[in-house]
Amino acid sequence: MLQIAQSGYRGYMGQILRINLSDRSVTKEPLPLTMARDYIGGRGFGSRIIYDALRNPAEVDPLGPENVLIFSAGPLNGTMSPSSGRYTVTTKSPLTGLLGDANSGGAFGAVMKFAGYDVIVVEGQAKDTVYVNIGDDKVEILPASELRGKGIMETTDKLVEKHGRNTKVACIGLAGENTVSCAAIASDKFHYAARCAVGAVMGSKRLKAIAINGSRDIRLADPEAFLKKVGECHEKIKADKTYLDFSYYGTSLITDIAAESGGLSTRNGQTGVFQHIDNYSSHNYRENYVRRSESCFSCIIHCSNYAVVEEGKYKCRGKGPEYESFVALGTRPDLPDIEPVIYANYLCNDYGMDTISAGGIIAFLFECSEKGLIPENYTWGDADQVIDLLTKIALREGIGEDAARGMRYLADKIGRGCHDFALHTKGLELPAYDPRTGKGFGLGLAVASRGGDHLRALPNFELLSYSPEEGVKWFGDPNTVDPYAWQGKADMVLWHENFAAVVDSAEMCKYCMFATYAILPGDVAELVTHATGVDWDEESIMRAGERILNIERLFNLACGLTPEQDSLPRRFLEEPLPEGPAKGQVVELDKMLPRYYEARGWGSDGRPKKKKLEELGIENQADSHR
Repeated sequence: MLQIAQSGYRGYMGQILRINLSDRSVTKEPLPLTMARDYIGGRGFGSRIIYDALRNPAEVDPLGPENVLIFSAGPLNGTMSPSSGRYTVTTKSPLTGLLGDANSGGAFGAVMKFAGYDVIVVEGQAKDTVYVNIGDDKVEILPASELRGKGIMETTDKLVEKHGRNTKVACIGLAGENTVSCAAIASDKFHYAARCAVGAVMGSKRLKAIAINGSRDIRLADPEAFLKKVGECHEKIKADKTYLDFSYYGTSLITDIAAESGGLSTRNGQTGVFQHIDNYSSHNYRENYVRRSESCFSCIIHCSNYAVVEEGKYKCRGKGPEYESFVALGTRPDLPDIEPVIYANYLCNDYGMDTISAGGIIAFLFECSEKGLIPENYTWGDADQVIDLLTKIALREGIGEDAARGMRYLADKIGRGCHDFALHTKGLELPAYDPRTGKGFGLGLAVASRGGDHLRALPNFELLSYSPEEGVKWFGDPNTVDPYAWQGKADMVLWHENFAAVVDSAEMCKYCMFATYAILPGDVAELVTHATGVDWDEESIMRAGERILNIERLFNLACGLTPEQDSLPRRFLEEPLPEGPAKGQVVELDKMLPRYYEARGWGSDGRPKKKKLEELGIENQADSHR
C-alpha cells in the first residue's frame, strides 16, 4: 500500500498509534496515503479502520477484547481553521450492535496531533484498571486503581495535576466503568463523545483514561493560502445572521426555535407543545444561570456556557445543558423548572452519560408508568424521580439494571405495545427534535448509519424559510423548503449526509456549516487542500463523504442490518401531532425511503449496488472483506 513518507506529511502527522491492553504492546505505523486521499480523516479514518479491523463484525462482542476503540483526528485539527477542535471515537456499539461513533469538541483532537498521531487504536482488554499516558515520544500503560470509582471531574483533575496543566484527558466515569449503554467519554471535563455507548466499550477494556500532551508542529502545504482562506471563513461566519445570537445564547437558542415550531418533544413525544417554555427560554437561562461563554479549540462562536445554580438542593456549577439536554432531561419528562435540569445535566457530566439516551430512557419509563405497563410509579414533572433514575442507571441499581441496557432492551422486556412509543432507531435513543415537524429530519433519523441521530444529516435547510426557487436551485425540488412536505427530501438528506461526513472527517463543527450554511463544501475543500497539499475540490470532497457513508453501510450490513431497521417508532409514523403549528402531521417515511435508496445507488434491500461501489473505488475491498 502506498504511504506518505514521514518527512512529506502536510496537515497530517503521519502516524497511527496502536495500543494493545491485553499484551501491553505499543506499536506505531505510517498512515496510508490512500486512506488520507479517500477518507480525509477523523470519522472517515475511524469508519475505514474498523471496517478493516473487524473481519466478521457480526461475531464480535462489543464489550469483548476483540472490539477496537479508535480515536481519530482530522487534517484541520490543531490549526487555525474555524471550529477545528473536534475528534471522533469509533467502535462497534454495544447499544446498537452496529457501527458506533461519537464526535466531541474541546481540544483533545488538536493535542493528539501535537503528540504526533492522527489515530489512536486501542485493542484488547487490560487485566485491571489502567490509563494511558502519551507524550511526544512516550506511551505508557499505567495502573489506575486509585482512579477506579472516580467521576469525570476528579479523574481529570488528578491526571492534570500529575502530568501537567497542558495535559488533556479523555476519561470515563462510573457509567463507563459499569458498561452502561449510555456511557460517554469526556475530554477536558465538559466535552463529550457521548453517543452509541463508546464509554461502555472503554470501560469494558478497563481503560479509565488517556492523558495526552505534545509539542510537535503541524506543517501545512501552503500556509499563506491556508491563512487567507481561514480569514475568509471567519468573515463568512461572522456575517451569518445567526452568529451574534448563537455566540451569546449558545444552543439554548434552539429551544426557543423548536418551541415556536411545535416540535419541542414533551412527555416522551406525546406532544410538541411545552407549557413551561418561558422557564426554559434562552433569555431566562442566559440572564439567570450562565456565568460565561466558552469555546472549543480554534472556534470564534463560543457557543458553550458555564452555568451555576447558586443554592438549594440543585446547587451545582459546570458546563450547562445544551439544547438536546434541555429536552431530554427537561421537556420530555415535563419538568416545569430549569434548575433541576441544570443539576441533572451536571450529574450526567460527572457520571459520564449521554444526556440524550439517559433522558430518553427516563421519559420512556415515565410513559410506561402512566400506561400501567410497569409496577413503578413515575409522575410527569417529578424532578427528583428523574435525578434518582439517573443515579440508578449509572450505578445499575434497581430498575437501573435494565435501563442501563438501553431503551430497546427495556421495550423488549416490557412488551405490551410499548415499542410504539420507544423512541429509538436501530437501538439508539432519538434526539430532541420531533420529526413530524420536519420530514427531512425524519428520513435522516431513519437511515443514519449509527442509529437514530440528527447529526448524521442535520437538514436544517427545510426549517430556514428558504423560497421554493432556492429549493429548486439547491436540490431540484421546491418542496425541500417545506418542513411538512415529504417530496424532494431524499435528495436533500443525501446531500446533507455526504457533507456531514466531510465535516466530521475534516473534524470541524457543523454549527459553522449547517446553521445557515456559512461554510460550504467548496470552502472545506480549499481548507483541506491548503493544509495537506492533496488537491480537493467540491466534487471530490463530497465524493469522499459519499464513500464514507457507503463503507459505514457495508459494515452495518455485515453486522446484520436489515432494511426494516431503516425506520422510526410508530408514534412518528402513525400518531399525528395533537396540537401546535404542526398539528395533524406524521412522517411519510414509506414515500421517502425508496427514493433515498435509489438516489444512493442502493437496491431496494438497502444494499449498495456493485456499480456504486465501483464508482467509489471500494468494490474490491468490499468483495474481499466479506
